[in-house]
Amino acid sequence: MREFRHMDIDGSTLKKPVAIIGLPGIGNVGRIAIDALIESLDATKVLEFYSDDFPSRVLVRDGISQFPKSSIYLYRAAPDEPHDVLLLTADHQPSSGKGVFDYAEYVVDHFHNLKVEEIYALAAYEQGYSEFFKSYPSPPRIFVSASSSEILDRIESLDGVIPTKEGVITGANGFIPAWASTRYNVASACLLGETLGIIKIDYRASREVLKKVTELIGLKPEFDILDDRVEQVTEIIEWAMKEMKQRALQGDNSETAQDRYIG
Repeated sequence: MREFRHMDIDGSTLKKPVAIIGLPGIGNVGRIAIDALIESLDATKVLEFYSDDFPSRVLVRDGISQFPKSSIYLYRAAPDEPHDVLLLTADHQPSSGKGVFDYAEYVVDHFHNLKVEEIYALAAYEQGYSEFFKSYPSPPRIFVSASSSEILDRIESLDGVIPTKEGVITGANGFIPAWASTRYNVASACLLGETLGIIKIDYRASREVLKKVTELIGLKPEFDILDDRVEQVTEIIEWAMKEMKQRALQGDNSETAQDRYIG
């Protein structure tokens, strides 16, 4: 891992710090959530680091090339807020199992040195159409797994949160909090926002995981910046519902719909 420090932080100066992670993945749910939180809180970038296990490609935006990186931001709590918050986002996830392991160790060690007390990862829970439509138009459900029954009970008490009974969470979003718990006994949890595979950028699920995690840690930021994009996602969902109903009328009950992208 290669790093560039924007500022040095003394962990002893932080107020009961927690970390929130959101890396690219299904529906980009985690990354969108973290980016919105960084903007809403006006958090300060403290560190950039570079993994040689990221995909070997350079990002180009408006003709300007940018090397893919990970970034950690810091939000210092207001006097009436309980926690300083560290926010991790990235342009990619590591490509290999070893890369995920090394990345997780670097991140968890860094958070441990800053005396982080809790780590929350935000990501997506992809559903089939039938199961997804059972709860729509209610807000997306949030599926959670945690490092202990204590933190699970606290998160499960929130409306719309369901404990994940069994399964596997793939990628760094699931691996980092589990490694933090195993390596340093840091309380951790993974919150997965319900989504559909055809939604390539799910602002609706991102907004919902943001609501849950900020409620957990005692923040009350505004997420107005996501509202217009959430409406776009709603249009996609309602199109998919009509598509599936039409197929059912034609005797086609397959769990597929024509692919459609949202940007």
